[in-house]
Amino acid sequence: MKEIVSREKVTPADIDGDGKDDLVLQRTDGAVVVHRNLGSSFGAGTVMSKGWGRFVTGQDLGRLYFADITGDNKADLIIHGTDGNVSVHKNLGTYFDSGTLWSSGWGRFVTGDDLGRLRFGDTTGDGKADLYIHVIGNGEVSVRKNMGTYFDDGTLMITL
Repeated sequence: MKEIVSREKVTPADIDGDGKDDLVLQRTDGAVVVHRNLGSSFGAGTVMSKGWGRFVTGQDLGRLYFADITGDNKADLIIHGTDGNVSVHKNLGTYFDSGTLWSSGWGRFVTGDDLGRLRFGDTTGDGKADLYIHVIGNGEVSVRKNMGTYFDDGTLMITL
């Protein structure tokens, strides 16, 4: 299934660590704006990062994801570039840091039209998101466990 992106992309993710998903708006001007979940409404937007205008659709330079990689209950910014690199930009409360490389070799997994797609979720239950690889051709889903600064070599979980 393809994502439909007309102008901007909205992703629910717990950015402030309060257990409620906030709205993360990926604007076409490249800003990542967070609208905090106030319970009955969402707050005014706060810019937490800039320079990602060519990452909105996944068809240009890559794709952005938001998941708690560090285990602090706050979603971090994950960059998956068309160069195949996956880097993690830690959530420091009011901004994301400059990022570190966690994995490489995923250039043909950006759009989902080639070999497959990457996803992030906590398979192990340790509070840190792991890397899911869904291979389209054979239907395999494997998981690469979050080791704190990188993802391991992976385990085949299921063949769909």
